[in-house]
Amino acid sequence: MYLPRVYSQCILSGMSVPLTMLGLLEREPSHGYDLKRDYDNWFGRGKPLPYGQVYATLSRLARDGKAIAGPTEPGEGPDRKRYAITEAGIADVERWLSEPAPPEPHLQTVLFARSCWR
Repeated sequence: MYLPRVYSQCILSGMSVPLTMLGLLEREPSHGYDLKRDYDNWFGRGKPLPYGQVYATLSRLARDGKAIAGPTEPGEGPDRKRYAITEAGIADVERWLSEPAPPEPHLQTVLFARSCWR
């Protein structure tokens, strides 16, 4: 029997949060809140992605030229930015999708993440 924390770490260990978020952005520009919701719905497996990790990841993706933040938009609650993937981000996602995943006990989760964009 697996402890839930250990199980979640094993399942998600092969998934790259930045690449998965880029894949979500490839569908359409999104706010951080929407990316977190979609990530949790598709890949969370009982372990939601912390908001801090979402925004830290988006900041790094923007810093590295893989995503860009649009202007601040007013909305319900605090102002927010809509992020969009760049050509460099698309190239990273395409490379990730085309490389074979190394064998591991929970490969199906990584393959599921990749199949969402194919």
